[in-house]
Amino acid sequence: MKPMTLNSQLNKNNIWSGCILASVAHAIMVAHYPELSYEHSWDDDNYSIVDDSGGRGTITFKDNYFVGAFRDDNFLRTDIPTAIDFFTGAPKDVIELAKNETLEYLLEEDENGTISPSITTAIWGDNDTITSIDNIVKIVQCGGYLLEKQLMDSDVAIEAWQDYYEMTSEQVELLKSVYVKKINNPNGEITLKKSEIKLIGTESIEGLSESETSFEEIRVYWEK
Repeated sequence: MKPMTLNSQLNKNNIWSGCILASVAHAIMVAHYPELSYEHSWDDDNYSIVDDSGGRGTITFKDNYFVGAFRDDNFLRTDIPTAIDFFTGAPKDVIELAKNETLEYLLEEDENGTISPSITTAIWGDNDTITSIDNIVKIVQCGGYLLEKQLMDSDVAIEAWQDYYEMTSEQVELLKSVYVKKINNPNGEITLKKSEIKLIGTESIEGLSESETSFEEIRVYWEK
């Protein structure tokens, strides 16, 4: 099975930016919905997303490449023997990244007690393209739907997150502000002023704790 280029308009930077936007929206609104803290998270260069209908995925952003793997528990793949086979034809660095990082977030125990990565689709790419052995329809069916908003143009995505979370105008302004700062300073630390934290719009101790944790995962810290 040969890998194919999916969309020349999308690349590593586009996807990273979309995942950052999603994470900032989540970090703001988890203060109001702490029960949704599991939906978006970062562990160093690894972004993970989970929904409540059996979908989960992780994307690793490293150096010149990104690797994404997804599992939809409602979809069975019998045509691809193992998780690493989804990366057939990928560059060596992509395969190593998948083995050492991405797939480690998608482990599952089978009926024999063996723990191994379990996925239903995968993508990878660089600063120019996105590639997969699956076509876009199959990717969406098998878990890629989790990236629907992350793949939107930023302005459209902001509106989508606003609708999803029912964000106030103040929360949307905070989202835009933090997103721009993060995009312009991807590897640096950002500090939110107390006046910005106030825009989150809650005094819930549990909610604010979850919010602060989510922000820290993307190196955005709160002024004390």
